[in-house]
Amino acid sequence: MNILSIKSNYDGQDGGFVTALTTYCLKEGILDAVVVVGANNWKPYPFIATKPEDILKASKSKYSISPNNKLLEYATENYDNVGLVGVPCQILGGNKFDLKMKIGLFCTKNFPYDAIKNIVDGLGIPIDRVEKMDIKKGKFIVKTSEIENLIKKKEMVKEIPIKEIEKFANPACRLCCDFSAEYADISVGSVGSEDGWNTVIIRNNNCKKIIDEMHEKGLVEIKLDVDVNAIQKLENIKKRNQEINKCSAYYAVCPYIF
Repeated sequence: MNILSIKSNYDGQDGGFVTALTTYCLKEGILDAVVVVGANNWKPYPFIATKPEDILKASKSKYSISPNNKLLEYATENYDNVGLVGVPCQILGGNKFDLKMKIGLFCTKNFPYDAIKNIVDGLGIPIDRVEKMDIKKGKFIVKTSEIENLIKKKEMVKEIPIKEIEKFANPACRLCCDFSAEYADISVGSVGSEDGWNTVIIRNNNCKKIIDEMHEKGLVEIKLDVDVNAIQKLENIKKRNQEINKCSAYYAVCPYIF
């Protein structure tokens, strides 16, 4: 397993590496189709990307639940080499299908769309003005921009502590113990790398070969300095939370055994 910091030229989430990787794989015929997530006003919907230009519709994290795996049966029946981009629980479910590449995204928790919309509304930002959402250093961050003096863009950033909104998260996330998508072929996130870069965990030789090719062609920059302890810390928190919440769930359902 190799852990790297990687940056691309794509305007995606952080270093834009997932956008760069999936675009490259479709261009080079490594993949025929990739199940990814698009969005209308940040309301996510899954779709099957078969052309490099499709991938741009799927860039940036949405932080809302998307039923990606519903498309896997159709995709694997109609394409030979299928990829999946998803959070850890989707990657785990993807193991039931014959997938060429599973690209996992770091995940602490996910939210129903209505909850995300209400949170953003509460920050005083219309959802259709949002340009980017992020979860970093214990905060949910929303960025937008407004036209100023007709031509100049003024960036606005608003944030709220995760502790204040985690009660709105998908309840199933409380029982998840997988932060870094351990069942993926390659895992991607921001934790452990500086701003504007992705942390990339490479879990097999095929993915390493592809990334080496991208690097040799000048499509990505690579650094070796990753804060692995930061990743391990969140993995430990998620595993510990799972045990706590599992006990709470058992107590709620079966109090007589305690």
